[in-house]
Amino acid sequence: MLKFKHYFTTLLCLIILSGCGFKPIHKLSDNSNSLSFLAEITNSVSREIVEEVNDNLFQSDNKEYKAQLTISEDSTPLIINTNGTVAKYRIEIEINYKLVKIGTNEVISEGTTRGSAQYDVVDSEISNEDTRKNMTKIATKNALQIMISRIQSSIIQLNDN
Repeated sequence: MLKFKHYFTTLLCLIILSGCGFKPIHKLSDNSNSLSFLAEITNSVSREIVEEVNDNLFQSDNKEYKAQLTISEDSTPLIINTNGTVAKYRIEIEINYKLVKIGTNEVISEGTTRGSAQYDVVDSEISNEDTRKNMTKIATKNALQIMISRIQSSIIQLNDN
């Protein structure tokens, strides 16, 4: 009898809590193309950066919005040994973006995002180059994630108005 009361009470609580009326403010459905856009890099950058942009941005057939990206890469020595060699580098990727509505050429959003990564220099030049490429990809990905968030927020705000 005690088990029956426990099951009944649990079932009753689940029924009451399931009908609380929660509704999300912004619902993103799979068929919604409002958060996708076409990306265009306006300057010449390294292959690693182009690959990261292509891998991380959802390129859509919906040609309603276009993001124009100007990307710059900066490599700064952080630790310099007494003999003048560099022991550690910092790579910073800066993305200046402008989101344009294609039909009207109206600028929806624009801004700058940055991503950075650091790496230690080792004895092998091949290892250094591979590490530099990987850190460039990481820094680019960090900057892209912030940019995507800002662009999606701008598109949502535009569609809500």
